[in-house]
Amino acid sequence: MSLSLNLINKSFEGKIIFDNFSYSFPDTGLYLITGESGRGKTTLLRMISGLDNNYVGSIDGGGIGKVGMAFQEYRLFPSLSAIENVIFAISDKKDKAVYENAKTMLLRLGIEEKDFILKPDELSGGMKQRISLARAFLSPYPILLLDEPTKELDSQNAQTVRRIITELSKEKLVIVVSHNSEDLSLPGAIEINLQ
Repeated sequence: MSLSLNLINKSFEGKIIFDNFSYSFPDTGLYLITGESGRGKTTLLRMISGLDNNYVGSIDGGGIGKVGMAFQEYRLFPSLSAIENVIFAISDKKDKAVYENAKTMLLRLGIEEKDFILKPDELSGGMKQRISLARAFLSPYPILLLDEPTKELDSQNAQTVRRIITELSKEKLVIVVSHNSEDLSLPGAIEINLQ
């Protein structure tokens, strides 16, 4: 299922953010949304995700139930442990396979097994970000939206995240907003600069 944005117009507090913006994405691949602050990068992700419907024009192929996402806010459930946050977000089943998938991804992202039981208020910002990313990476949807996915990560964890993003872009459409120069040099990425 391809994603297309058709003649999108959006203003915020009298400022035009998008003026007849159109773009068609293929089913798979890696796209980097760049541009100066205030140009609508996060807003674009929110419109694709279906969280922001306050615009003129149409978006085909996006919306709630069609995209996995990790935004700059972690949006973790405070009463759930680290691994429960991942499992709850990716499946309504609690079987062994779902647990193993969550465990494998968390370990790959550098979350130690002893930390799986910790609640969000016991985790560092970087750990919360990696748990949020684990949920997005494991989402079953054909589109993955990532807003500043490496912003709080050290270089080693950021490199792991970039590797996973590259892998996932071979099987789904991955759209990334980032100001990190290393994110912007991901192999095979196509840049869309919002002027």
